[in-house]
Order: sequence, then C-alpha cells, then structure tokens
Amino acid sequence: MRDLPLGSFSVLMPIYDREDIASTFEDAVNSCLQNTIVPDQIIIVVDGPIRDGFASKVKAFESNDRITAVWLEKNIGITGALNQGLAVAKTKYVFRADGDDINRLNRFEVQLKLLSQGFGLVGGAICERDREGSILAVKRVPTDHESILRYGLRRCPFNHMTVAFDLSDVRKVGGYPDTISNVGLGEDWALWMLLLKSGCKATNSDEILVDASADIEMYRRRGGVDKIESEFRMQRFLVEHSQKKIWLAALDFMAKAAFFLIPSTIRGIIYINVLRDKS
Repeated sequence: MRDLPLGSFSVLMPIYDREDIASTFEDAVNSCLQNTIVPDQIIIVVDGPIRDGFASKVKAFESNDRITAVWLEKNIGITGALNQGLAVAKTKYVFRADGDDINRLNRFEVQLKLLSQGFGLVGGAICERDREGSILAVKRVPTDHESILRYGLRRCPFNHMTVAFDLSDVRKVGGYPDTISNVGLGEDWALWMLLLKSGCKATNSDEILVDASADIEMYRRRGGVDKIESEFRMQRFLVEHSQKKIWLAALDFMAKAAFFLIPSTIRGIIYINVLRDKS
C-alpha cells in the first residue's frame, strides 16, 4: 500500500441490483466528486450481477482514476461487500456512502475537520426524502462521546451512510462482523460498538450531511420476524462483548420485538412522528 497524506480518504459505496439504486447511482457518485473536498478514492463494490444499463453506468465511472470498482460474481450481502471494499482501500480514512443517497456539498470537509481533532469515528444527521424530493423527516443522533456510548446500548448511534472512520481502527477489530452467524442485520451497529469498546473516540455532527432516499413504506417494512431475529442477535452480541447486562438486553429485546409486531401502518406513523425530527 502506498503512503498517502494524513488526511487522505476513500468513499466506500456498495451497490446491488435494485431499480431505485440504479436510477440514483450517478447522482450519488457525482455528489462525492463535486464535494468541496474530493475523495482520493471512491470504491464502488458491485454486489453480484446487475442489469446491463446499471453496469454501463458503473463502467463509465471507471475511466476516472479516482474510482475503483470491485465486481463480485455473486451477491454476498452487505457485510461481505463492505469488507471486500475495505480490503482495497488505500487511504487513512474511509467514508461510507450509499448508491441511492446524495451527500451534501460540504460533507467531507465537515467530517475531515472532526477527524483531524482526534476522533476516529464520525457521523452526522440525515434528511430523509421521498422520490419527489419532499422531506419526510430528519434523523439526528447523539453528538458527544458519552451520549453515543449510552445510546449505542439500545439503538444504533450512527446513521450508517454518514459515517467516516480511521481505517486502521476498523481493521484492528476485524472489519464488519458477520451478519448471518453474529448480528443479523446489525453489521454497522456491531462495528461501532466494537470500535467504542476498543477506545475509539466518537462524535456525530448535528449538521445534516446526507439526503437519504426513503418513503413511508420503508418505515412500515421495519418489522416482522427478520427484524426480531436480528434484534435478538444484536442484543446477544452486546452481552457477549460485556457491553450490556443480560437483564437489560432481555428487556430491550422484548420491547423492540413488540414494536416490530405492531401493524405496519402504526409503525410507520411512530417512525415519522416519534423517532424522527421534523427539521
């Protein structure tokens, strides 16, 4: 690996064959390239076969020497795709981004300033918008380290698509944990908790850094058996890593399981009106 400047950074963007990602992909990549500080490397991990038109869009970006495309023959899931991307990263810092989200113009500048202050894990707020661009909600997360530690015992303390981290710290804890055998759908939450346990200093900017694609159906879908199983695995993970008492994990699991079982329409209303801000 060649040595790059202290503030060098990559953007890690996994994609897979989904129509809404294909339709927003070019805007997502351009929102990185047009930022006030341009990434040294953009890693696009293509997780399995994608439709021809989508593949053509990816290949068009490969002519840019800042962009590295990793083509996976079969779909291996988000955790595997992320770890494949980390394996080819050549910079000190890695910023996460999604193929259907738009990074605010100054996102990287804001977070690089925080990283330069000694933080190893940095996130921020997101604005959730529907396909027409209308604002649905704003999702904020705790900003100071101690609040992040407490919040992380019950809910994921970072918006994944906003996170930036020191790559060496993530490699020391083994990258994103295996979602199937370990933490279900909580690969990002588990990684943040491992980093916090290792002593990584964390913060979130209160500034909105990403406009995230969303719709009311997305909130309603956040339930069912898969979510319950994932939550069980995540609570077990926290207990096994001595970050949470088993009795508290059991209480939190039962409360969340009940939430995941309520009618989807009611769950969507709660997400919008209780678990999100309006501005």
